[in-house]
This record gives sequence, C-alpha cells and structure tokens, in this order.
Amino acid sequence: MPFVAYVHTGEPEPPPSGRPAWEPNWRLWRWVIAAIPLSIAADRSHGVVALVLVLLVFTLICKAIGELWPDGDGMRDYRQ
Repeated sequence: MPFVAYVHTGEPEPPPSGRPAWEPNWRLWRWVIAAIPLSIAADRSHGVVALVLVLLVFTLICKAIGELWPDGDGMRDYRQ
C-alpha cells in the first residue's frame, strides 16, 4: 500500500492579535497585588477590623478569579 500524505505548503497563519504569551495578565494581577497588603493587615489586626479586611481580601480574590473566566453572552445566545 503506497504512503499518501498531504503536505500543506501555504503561508502560516498570522499570530493572534491578543496579548503575547509572555506578557502578564495585568487585569488579574492588579487584584492579587491589591489583596496582598490587605491580607497582611488582616493578619496583624484583631476583631471586626480583621473580619472586614478578610472579607475584602476574599472579594479581591474573587474578582481575580472572575478575570480568568471569559465573559459569556448570557441570554443573548438563548434560542428555543
């Protein structure tokens, strides 16, 4: 049986126009960087102040995780 192969000799596709792979995602890291001093402050404080700071750190980390997920179209693509 002869070996048959398809060789694609066309031009390679241009790279995507988004951010390069080596460039950090600053939308994510701004929330993480903001959470670091608040977590240190929460560790050194007591009582209600510590609770409020921990909740702020939790909020910032949730915002950072939210930056990783792509924006969905929600109900715009819903069709019956």
